[in-house]
Amino acid sequence: MDQRKDGEVPGQAGRGRERLPRQAIELTAERLRVIAEANRIALLEALNEGEAGVQKLADRIDASHQNVSRHLGVLHQAGIVSRRREGAESRYTLIDWTGWWVVEQIARSIPGAAGDP
Repeated sequence: MDQRKDGEVPGQAGRGRERLPRQAIELTAERLRVIAEANRIALLEALNEGEAGVQKLADRIDASHQNVSRHLGVLHQAGIVSRRREGAESRYTLIDWTGWWVVEQIARSIPGAAGDP
């Protein structure tokens, strides 16, 4: 939730703004380390479109089944994706959208990164 006062510029500390507790900083850094990997970002993007199995995701991001499975395991352990079995297949769903939101914001702030001319 945005708690800026009128006239405050995003990214500038305003008077009365509470500092982040050290634990929040450490946990945020850990979450960023989890998503700061190109294949994981590609997987978040693919899962942004809905649930999918490992092989479908591997095909979409042009990576091996084993590689994708490993990255999905990291995302699952971090609580970013959920996993469910459907027969012999594991299917994954994006459940924590904050990481994907951060990725989109960063990509949009880089000239040319988001497909802008």
